[in-house]
Amino acid sequence: MPYRDYPPVQPRPLIDLIPAYHDDVDASDEDDDFYSKEDDQLVHPKWQALITQTSNRVPRKLQRCVVIAFAAAILFLFSWKAYFGPIHAARLQELKDMDEPSTMTYGSNVRPNFKGMIQVKDMDSQHIPKKGHRLVFVGDVHGCREELEHLLKKVNFDKKHDHLVLTGDMIAKGPDSPGVISLAEKLGASCVRGNWEDKVLLSIAESEAPHLDILPGPDEASDRKEDFLDEASHSHGDYKLRKLAKSFSKHQIAYLQQCPVILRVGNVPNLGEMAAVHAGLVPDISLEDQDPFHVMNMRTINLKTRIPSSKHSGTPWEKFWNHQQKKKHSHERMSVVYGHNRKRGLNLQEYTFGLDSGCVSGDKLTALVVDHKGTTEIVQVKCHSEHGWDNED
Repeated sequence: MPYRDYPPVQPRPLIDLIPAYHDDVDASDEDDDFYSKEDDQLVHPKWQALITQTSNRVPRKLQRCVVIAFAAAILFLFSWKAYFGPIHAARLQELKDMDEPSTMTYGSNVRPNFKGMIQVKDMDSQHIPKKGHRLVFVGDVHGCREELEHLLKKVNFDKKHDHLVLTGDMIAKGPDSPGVISLAEKLGASCVRGNWEDKVLLSIAESEAPHLDILPGPDEASDRKEDFLDEASHSHGDYKLRKLAKSFSKHQIAYLQQCPVILRVGNVPNLGEMAAVHAGLVPDISLEDQDPFHVMNMRTINLKTRIPSSKHSGTPWEKFWNHQQKKKHSHERMSVVYGHNRKRGLNLQEYTFGLDSGCVSGDKLTALVVDHKGTTEIVQVKCHSEHGWDNED
């Protein structure tokens, strides 16, 4: 029989294909509470409908903004708790410590009398800027004479009308320390005693002590009787320091010796009282009672004890100084120009001017120029040595 002659097969209704599991259904499943609406949905249908109705009325762009804002708020809370909160708390504690009186009496004890060291010196009042005259402060030169000459040329320095003030560490590390001192003498520059000037002068003072008799260094002549530095330095073996000291003439040594630890500049129009130091000052201690070692070496200060430190970790002394100056009457305030802190670099604040910008490391040499109106200007030159002079012999 041909295929087309077979009777058509009637399709089976789909409902017949659904299996029946009547025997597997437990009678307990038919309890009314089994299919309660509360078990089927986490949110009541009435609330679901209200949420859906409300969300449909809100533009999708606004919905995205709400979601983003919510996520940002969560992120901010986590960030505040983990990072920003502790920083803010430390800042508040620091402000509290700066306002509270010291727990110690630092600075009030009697200091020993340091021989051969000038604690405070007043700059000649004729150098206070008048019309057409300027003060030019320069940070740590460190023997970079060419850069100093270039900087003075850039500021159009005129010895007849301008006065140069060097903020210490004029010598050491760089290529021409004696040349820097010769230039400073030629220009009649004022100066302060930095930690490197202090090392050299102490080395010379120790060398003149009759009880020392140390063998010469590897680059020194065996007969040093006619040398003004005919004994070992105070380090008893620092031949490089002794070699540096011997590079200066007696006249240049005399110039270094007259550099005070603190130079009281005087009252500058619109800037008030100014002073120049190498490293820093402790607030609320008179200039005469400042510890000279810390004035030449400090970087930070302990707010509890008011004791300075040469370390970088801690509260920067200039931060504390500016905080305290703002609390004083205008006639009691003092601005400080300093160097020493190469790590912080050029650091200008309301009452402090940090000028060490790392020239000896191949960075820049900086000048702060002050005119008769008290207007300040920062001028810089790039230093030659790409990798710096301080790593060289």
